[in-house]
Amino acid sequence: MPRLALGSAFVLLICALIGVGGTRSTHHDIPLTGNGRHLIVQARLNSTVSGPMLVDTGASYCVVNPAIARQLELQPIGLRGVSVATANGAVDADLVELDSVQLEGARLARVRAVVMDAVEPPLIGVLGLSFLTQFRFSVDQPGGVLRLER
Repeated sequence: MPRLALGSAFVLLICALIGVGGTRSTHHDIPLTGNGRHLIVQARLNSTVSGPMLVDTGASYCVVNPAIARQLELQPIGLRGVSVATANGAVDADLVELDSVQLEGARLARVRAVVMDAVEPPLIGVLGLSFLTQFRFSVDQPGGVLRLER
């Protein structure tokens, strides 16, 4: 009996190590564009509006410009906005919730964002940590890829 138990444990350990019968890590390699100083991805918001977003790992929230917020008919969460630190000092902004943010095959529902004039067209917004921290992410700038892993 001990031999069978040890053998079974060994098989389970090997299966776990090679991923048989378990959940595999899903990753998405998202193409990056930009001029070398900025990281830009193509995004789709609420399954309707698509366009380029600036990747900013220093931004706590995603940012949507006001024209896009109006187009998506986003409503503020709560009665008061949030204070957002910018290069020009603190500003108040409306906190909203996007139904979804999608980059290629990576889709995340219910993403918090702030509405601000932080970006101008053609950018539709900023991809911040309210999206990115739901994944393990890395940037391969020479390879032009943002890797997102669940």
